Amino acid sequence: MRIHLSFQHAFQRYRFASCILGVFLSVHFFCTGEITLGGDKQKPVNKEISLEEALTIAIKNNPQLQSARDFVDAAAGSLRQSKLYPNPVLELLAEEVPVDEIGLNESQNLVAIVQPIITGGKRKLGIEVSRKEKEKSEFDRDGVLLDVIADTKKAFYEVVADQKGLFIAREVEKIAKNIYESEGKRFDAGEVPVTNVLRAEVELSKAKNLVFRAVSNLQNSGKELLTVMGIPDETLAGVTEKLVTEPAELSLPRLESNMRNNQPLLKALKKNIEIAETQTTLEKRQVIPDIDVIAGYKRLSREEIDTVQLGIAVPVPLLNRNQGNIQRSKALLQKAKHDYESVYNNLLSQLKKNFNIYTAERKRILEYRNKILPKVEESFLLITRGYKEGEFSYIDLLDAHRTWAEMRISYIDSLKNLNLLIADLERIAVTKVQ
Repeated sequence: MRIHLSFQHAFQRYRFASCILGVFLSVHFFCTGEITLGGDKQKPVNKEISLEEALTIAIKNNPQLQSARDFVDAAAGSLRQSKLYPNPVLELLAEEVPVDEIGLNESQNLVAIVQPIITGGKRKLGIEVSRKEKEKSEFDRDGVLLDVIADTKKAFYEVVADQKGLFIAREVEKIAKNIYESEGKRFDAGEVPVTNVLRAEVELSKAKNLVFRAVSNLQNSGKELLTVMGIPDETLAGVTEKLVTEPAELSLPRLESNMRNNQPLLKALKKNIEIAETQTTLEKRQVIPDIDVIAGYKRLSREEIDTVQLGIAVPVPLLNRNQGNIQRSKALLQKAKHDYESVYNNLLSQLKKNFNIYTAERKRILEYRNKILPKVEESFLLITRGYKEGEFSYIDLLDAHRTWAEMRISYIDSLKNLNLLIADLERIAVTKVQ
């Protein structure tokens, strides 16, 4: 063990020029970066957009995804830093300096270089940990990307459904208004009692409230879509796509296989297990001490002798053998394995639940499209025509109108639920549902 006094010398030459250069570069990069970012923004201003356009904007502007990309860049920096070898240490030492004389003429002066040498393969293991952490951050970014795509699709489908809902609400209002006006004319002609007019007026008011509610729903879903896309302050005139109306029959085993092999969240957790295993090995290797190699020149001023000094410094691992960190890394390895099992089970549970709901909703939609809606449409037309000819009562007409409106609205709700389920299934199973 060597004990000595060390003096650190800091040289601050060209300080003023360096400050001026730093200020210039800061202003330059700030301005350049701001102009570039401003030019990259893609924002729809009060226009209809397609699903593809919405996804492009969301992927570019969503702050959560941008944060995940930044973390990947940070991990790349950590990997780069882990590959750098420790810097040598410059030692300047003056010994036996007379107190009555200023200067180094009578002292023993040493200039030495100390180079740390990493042993036991710890540097290689550290690089491996950083590399795996970068890969994990990339999987995490991919997981966030899937979430953003799914959230954007779901918000987009909400807007599509609410647009269709508003269209149906206005159709209902139009029919209710026609019935109200028709009953008013028949009342004026003495053909129907005043109760028919009052009931028609009530139905018209209900239809108007349905329109008000549909308009509010569309405004809210539009704002939600803009927020998910990362441009909450912009305006949106609508969307151009339609909901999926012919759902495909899916295979649960195939979805499970896709999830198990392609889900980035599971890949990130597997990588986390690899990180914990490598970190455990690294902590065990920390017991092997690193070596400081010392080489220097020493001037014995009084004797006017020049000498060379060589040496090594090796810590002796008697008291601290890294026991605590080894225990911690082993526990984190078990935690990483349990985290993988927990997340896998949760994802599998979500997948099965969504698959079952999707299957039921698919059957329901096919029933609506092939049987219920055609019969309801036919029934409404027959009753409307029959009422004018005196074959059906006014109550029959109102009931037929309500049933027609309720079935149409219920069908749109089922389509919306199905499309939301498709987005979730695509996110979990990392596959395209045709």
